[in-house]
Amino acid sequence: MSSNSTKHKVGLVLIGIGIALLLVASALAYMELLKGVSIPQPPSLESVLYVLAVVTYKVAFIAVIAWAGAMLITRGLQAL
Repeated sequence: MSSNSTKHKVGLVLIGIGIALLLVASALAYMELLKGVSIPQPPSLESVLYVLAVVTYKVAFIAVIAWAGAMLITRGLQAL
């Protein structure tokens, strides 16, 4: 009985952490959307490549946070 109760509590904690991570990833993505990307004028190849690298880095960072949140939710649901 105690083991079942512990698994249930751990599952709920994992779900809570996963939802929090997904909310953080959504908030970060929304803030980046509002901020936008500025390309200096006139655009040179170096500046375009720099902007592409920054955007790729930000997308990868947000994707990893969202993936971790989704995995925690999945593991939490399996523990219930």
